[in-house]
Amino acid sequence: MYPIAVGLILLVALTSMAYSLYRRGILLFVAQGKDTRWEKIPQRIKSVLTNAIGQKRLLARDRASGVMHAMIFWGFLVISLRTITFFAMGFKEDFMLPGMGGVLGTVYHFTLNIFLLLVIWGCCIAMYRRLVLKVKRLTPSAEAIVILGVIISLCLSDFVFEGARLALGKHVPSGAFMGGVFAGLLNGLSPTTLSVIEGASYFLHISLILGFMNFLPYGKHFHIITSIPNVFLYKTKPHGQLISMNLADENLTQFGADRIEHFSWKNYLDWFSCTECGRCTAQCPAANSDKPLNPKELTITLRNFLYEKSEKLIAKKEGKYEGTLDETSLIPDEKPLIGDTVLHDIIWACTTCRACEEACPVFIEYVQEIVDMRRNLVLVQGAFPPEVQTVFANMERNSNPWGIGFTERANWAKDLGIPTMDQNPDVEYLYFVGCAGSFDEKNKKVAVAFAKLLQKAGVRFGILGTEEKCNGDSARRIGNEYLAQSLIQENVATFEKYQIKKIITSCPHCFNTLKNEYSQFNGHYEVLHHAEFLNELLKKGLLKPAKPLNKTVTFHDSCYLGRYNDIYDAPREIIQAIPGTTIVEMENSKDIGRCCGAGGGRMWMEEHIGRRVNQMRLEDVKSTPANLVATACPFCKTMLNDAIKETATENMDSSDVVELLYESVNGAST
Repeated sequence: MYPIAVGLILLVALTSMAYSLYRRGILLFVAQGKDTRWEKIPQRIKSVLTNAIGQKRLLARDRASGVMHAMIFWGFLVISLRTITFFAMGFKEDFMLPGMGGVLGTVYHFTLNIFLLLVIWGCCIAMYRRLVLKVKRLTPSAEAIVILGVIISLCLSDFVFEGARLALGKHVPSGAFMGGVFAGLLNGLSPTTLSVIEGASYFLHISLILGFMNFLPYGKHFHIITSIPNVFLYKTKPHGQLISMNLADENLTQFGADRIEHFSWKNYLDWFSCTECGRCTAQCPAANSDKPLNPKELTITLRNFLYEKSEKLIAKKEGKYEGTLDETSLIPDEKPLIGDTVLHDIIWACTTCRACEEACPVFIEYVQEIVDMRRNLVLVQGAFPPEVQTVFANMERNSNPWGIGFTERANWAKDLGIPTMDQNPDVEYLYFVGCAGSFDEKNKKVAVAFAKLLQKAGVRFGILGTEEKCNGDSARRIGNEYLAQSLIQENVATFEKYQIKKIITSCPHCFNTLKNEYSQFNGHYEVLHHAEFLNELLKKGLLKPAKPLNKTVTFHDSCYLGRYNDIYDAPREIIQAIPGTTIVEMENSKDIGRCCGAGGGRMWMEEHIGRRVNQMRLEDVKSTPANLVATACPFCKTMLNDAIKETATENMDSSDVVELLYESVNGAST
């Protein structure tokens, strides 16, 4: 049809796009990080097929908008073959892909027309949500409206093109029924006019496609190119395993991240891939309690800062610039990243609950980058909430955040006849009590109840007593990697001393760290949480609940038990096994459960901004008919008990599932 014009347009547009993609893509190669993520290829391919192509996460979590987005996405996949044909027709008018002349072609073009209509429908719904409903999690964006308009115009120009060709008596693929509809609308026009409409719709269509493709690297819709690779390169290691710093390396000069070049290539790819859908922010307990942390806006801020520095990064990679990114020779009015662009309060607001990561349809990883920034604040700048200084000192002196003398760690068990590993190293299980079970008065009762249940079931177990140290979770997630590794290595040495292989914990934070992070320090164990272990004892008939409790119970999921380690059923099955208990679910439960506010070291920090997260979670509890909220985490139990007291809530209590089971099995509470 128009070989010279189409050829020139393609040459200019594709060259321009290649250059833009190069300038964006090279940033991934200048970034830090040796994590290549090429392991478990079949698992990664499955993730792409189910989550990127199949849109599983979107459809499962938000059915209405998920269907809308899926129609647009699947429509583009179907349209892609048509796009190839469209450009080829510029060189050969009757071009047709192999096999598209028969039944297959008819089916394809009928399907194509259906999906073109669905894409138009999806875009109209998206516009309605933005302009009329004004969905809170969606940031007002002229770019989004323009792009939606471009997509609608692409679909309509295809229909007009086919309609004009059909009206001119030219060949139109069978099945392209919308061509017939538009041909009817164009009937009566002169052949000259129809030819003009045919040419105009053709060039409008390819110009919109090429213009859209060239715009992608410069706007939020870059995710159209990067999201599938980002899903493919998702984290297959345990969610609860942070990247370890090699503190034994004498050449280590970087501690965490405070400059844009300190972040990894995966961070950059995450930022490129953000769809700005706001699902992360909608689930974030910090954002929902009016804290300054907004995961979506943090990603956008970091991405924009990266773009601002990109020329320096690229120049450095190409050997044209040897200075640091803090110099202003290329970028005037330099601003620091941490403390100016990203405020300290944003970094400290995070509870590391992973609600944002579970909600993200393109698998962006938020927790690691926030912890990296905390590491720099703690280890380099010494800038952290003042109350944390006391916590660090307590851990250093007495190996627990409360600061109670370490010699008192085993006092809770002094009348229970539990052997220490020093007294009997031949037991089958180590009960790693944790700091809360050892020192916090309310959580001591959980430790006592659990120990008595183990004894009743005939489990051979012991404790470390005064040899047990804090597991290191809070120190690590606050950013004090030195302190965390010191505690971890002391525990690993003790475990090695007694050749410990099997560990039971009562705390999800202990559980997660021992299970997923101690392996980084040569500590490899079979680790079980008490909810898992007790549930197995119930199934084997070694524990038999008898006393009816006559309680209506709702269960609060600990983030480090649920979202981090996918344990949701075991604690609920324990509750269901107790006579006289009825379990009811909160609207926000399991993988969309709201955090209690204690994770990521927030247990030890004050909430000076916004609402208290634990009180918000209590409101979720009160929205059910339950008169008791059950937990399986000492931090969660503490936070919910505090919320009940702070709000003077009557007829409400908080108990660990262990306490409920013990009361039913033994006929009395501890």
